[in-house]
Amino acid sequence: MNYLAHALLAEPYAHSLIGNIAGDLVKGPLERHRLHPRVADGVRRHRRVDVLTDGHEAYRALKLRFPEGQRRYAGLVLDVLFDHYLVGHWERFSAWPRGAFLDGTYRVLRENPLLLPPALGRVANAWTDADWLRVYETRSGVAAVLGRLARRLTRPVDLVQLLDIADEHAAEFDQGFLEVYTDVQRAINAH
Repeated sequence: MNYLAHALLAEPYAHSLIGNIAGDLVKGPLERHRLHPRVADGVRRHRRVDVLTDGHEAYRALKLRFPEGQRRYAGLVLDVLFDHYLVGHWERFSAWPRGAFLDGTYRVLRENPLLLPPALGRVANAWTDADWLRVYETRSGVAAVLGRLARRLTRPVDLVQLLDIADEHAAEFDQGFLEVYTDVQRAINAH
């Protein structure tokens, strides 16, 4: 799951939303980050979502669709793709209209700068100004995200080319997303 999925899986208050979005940016033990306790709870929730996703049978099966030499990058591709699939199935997983949810998410980030972990604080304004959560609406947006991720890797990998595998098995990837997200949403909300 990437930023959009983590935002939607947050509990319905600002601290949780911030923590869930910041989860990948907050590294290591939470105690050393001196986060607001409820933001830290959001980061913990983010981490639980990641564990549930990575351990899900359907997620592991989708990773096996990628060539053996590139499977180590399959998780990056799937995380971004899952946000794209979430856009396509939004009404199934959220009672909020997507536009209102995105606008509300941006508002929370803009109006709570003191709650943002430093790494999120450094990028939040640029992200919201760029309307970064809407990028998942299109395949070209997904490709752009993967292109930016690829440039940050230590070894050159064409993550965008790996999208072709998902295109070749579109129904299987979409179904896999539905299984994973449904189970993760159910488990995280029951916790």
